[in-house]
Amino acid sequence: MEQRTIQTSRQLSAARQIDAAIAHFDAGDFECAITLSHAAEGAIPEPSSSKSLLRRLIERAREFPLQNGQNDDFNFAANWLKHQSGPEEWEIEETLVKIWLQRAVSKFYQVYGIGTPAMVELFPWAGKIRHSH
Repeated sequence: MEQRTIQTSRQLSAARQIDAAIAHFDAGDFECAITLSHAAEGAIPEPSSSKSLLRRLIERAREFPLQNGQNDDFNFAANWLKHQSGPEEWEIEETLVKIWLQRAVSKFYQVYGIGTPAMVELFPWAGKIRHSH
């Protein structure tokens, strides 16, 4: 059997990861959807003309800290899936997965100017062509 290879780029690999995350979300495989969204979000460069959803969430959390003095942990889900920390079992809600998908898709959209068909189906705003990116 011949060894397969592919030529890829950050943009293409992030698009594939997000599209796969959306497919996993649709199938109810929430762990896979979060992990792939997190990987794609981390691989995409920070937008030059605006801030990613994660950056905006972090800034907002600094403006309005939690009453108990703890910090918001916007990466809890991804960290729980990757590391041996936190409870042994955990219930993942659909809304949380949509937030992870939106983080990845919004960053992809800001940097590359338009989403893939799967991204646009989930978030129609990702189909509007951005001319300044």
